Amino acid sequence: FALVAAAPGGHKGEKKGSAVNLHRDMIGGREALGQPFASKLDEPWEVEAALTLHVMRNHLAIPLAVLASATVYGCSVSQAQMAKKEDALKRASVELTVYAQDFGMVRETRKVELSEGKTRVGLLGVSKSLDQDSVVFAWPGTKDARVLSSTYDLGVNDSGRLLNRFLGQRVELVYRGQNGEEAERVAGTLEVAEAGNIVVKVGEKYVVNPDATIEAPANAGIVTIPQLSAEVESKSGGNTDLAMTYMTEGLSWNADYTATLAPGKETLEMECWATVTNKTGTDFPDAKISFVAGSPNRAVKAKQRFRDGDYAGANRSPQASAEPEAQEARPQAMGELYAYPYKSTATIRQDQMNRVRMMGSDSVEVKRVYSIALPYVYRDYGSFVPDQRLTATMGINFVNAEKSGLGLPLPAGAVRVYEPDADGSPRYIGAATLGDTPKDARVSLELTNVFDVYAQARQVSAQRLDKRRTRRSIEVTVTNEKSQPVEVRLVQYLGGPWKIENETHKSGKLNAGTNQWEVMVPAGGETKLRYSVIFGK
Repeated sequence: FALVAAAPGGHKGEKKGSAVNLHRDMIGGREALGQPFASKLDEPWEVEAALTLHVMRNHLAIPLAVLASATVYGCSVSQAQMAKKEDALKRASVELTVYAQDFGMVRETRKVELSEGKTRVGLLGVSKSLDQDSVVFAWPGTKDARVLSSTYDLGVNDSGRLLNRFLGQRVELVYRGQNGEEAERVAGTLEVAEAGNIVVKVGEKYVVNPDATIEAPANAGIVTIPQLSAEVESKSGGNTDLAMTYMTEGLSWNADYTATLAPGKETLEMECWATVTNKTGTDFPDAKISFVAGSPNRAVKAKQRFRDGDYAGANRSPQASAEPEAQEARPQAMGELYAYPYKSTATIRQDQMNRVRMMGSDSVEVKRVYSIALPYVYRDYGSFVPDQRLTATMGINFVNAEKSGLGLPLPAGAVRVYEPDADGSPRYIGAATLGDTPKDARVSLELTNVFDVYAQARQVSAQRLDKRRTRRSIEVTVTNEKSQPVEVRLVQYLGGPWKIENETHKSGKLNAGTNQWEVMVPAGGETKLRYSVIFGK
């Protein structure tokens, strides 16, 4: 059966498009629909839309009104027959390997029925953005079958393209009366179907833009949705498994983290979540998923995808179908990449973003870090800006080690950190970006500005020692208005060859242009740091 889209129109003897006939058609439409149902339809377009849905056998009907809008309503019998065939080609399993660069690998196992000799197997529900050159077939259940050839049909995504495939073929014009019922049926040959202009040859005459519904046979092998088909040669018939693997665009994922600081402790609870986005134009039910961190080279680009809106599904609600109690899995080395398998299965529907839990720890040892960047000091005399108030930033440091509560390779992603307030309600305090982090690596995340920890820096003196050397003496006063002492990291960026001397607190050289001090500041108090910098040699 097929859903037929047919707008009710007048008999071919009536004037087309008149307001009287349109109103009469709407009244006739209510009569055709029946009073109990039609009474619920207030607007003429509602009656017309209701009348467009008819069920017919072995025919595909396309009204001219639909052609003008280049939109197909309903489906053909060949598509419905293929859907029945798809019932016999149920997915036995689906596996997705999703990369972060908008592509992925799909592996499916389907139940197929083969005949002895050659069989044409149609595979619906494949990605509309698949790379046909990457398709690989395998037969895990038999050695008697092999694929001779495969075809990827992009399908037709509007009524105009659909009619083009019937050029030169027999069609029927169905005229309807005022009540929407069939009044006359005329057979002819479709000669022209372009830009909403229709020409049908009936006998020795051409009928131009007939005010009728065009019906064409639905068993013409026309595919209206993307379909992969394979010609299979088998030594014996029967049911068997067909494994199919292909690369596709339209699949992507990203990691993100939620972390909650424990009140009064130097620990946090952290969870890693994966969000997978499906823009392939098809659903992947009960799929096993592996998320891959890394950037493998791609030798072949996936085929050009259709325009947005060509297929249904964009209006589906973005609800994740993953099971909430699924267990996390440890990442697995995959060559130079890391794969994060999801232990349970999830249904990844088209045009949805699904979020699943990858891993987590209830107690990660962290250290709060307060940092202040001091003014950049140049070699040239007079370059220091005096008496600046410098606000501190707060961040957290931890080591990605088992003893700290982690010890797994961490994929790159945003880390959002929360902290309970006095009532125990979590409050968002900031976020930072975590890069791909191997095991045992140190992590530093800067989260937010701090208003009650700050510093003031001033240049005490500046001297030119000789033609090549200058000395600058600097004093930094760090103030802590919190009710508990804090350790503050002071970072100084320096230009040119330099050396630190006469410092009141021991410093450490981070690199050729950066020096740092760590000073303890008492609660409600201040600490002074003094040092000199000699530039030049």
